[in-house]
Amino acid sequence: MSKIAERTGIIWTPNDPLDLLSVDVDGNCSEAEFQGMLAINQAGRDWLTGKIDVVEYLDKLEYYGIPNPFEMLDEFAEHVDFVISHG
Repeated sequence: MSKIAERTGIIWTPNDPLDLLSVDVDGNCSEAEFQGMLAINQAGRDWLTGKIDVVEYLDKLEYYGIPNPFEMLDEFAEHVDFVISHG
């Protein structure tokens, strides 16, 4: 089972793969945090559509303060593989 499936308790197959990569902020966030969220989510979309490569995507995650960006990407890939193998 993937770490995402273990954490959520379900085998999640979102309509949009970006849902597995996107981040959000709470209503009390600063303008900088909000802009960072937008930039991270756009970078995820750009990577999924081939506009940027994985190195640039990971660099953007790191720039905007995502801890362990390689781990996050590994979880994404692991979950996609898990869903495909059980689909």
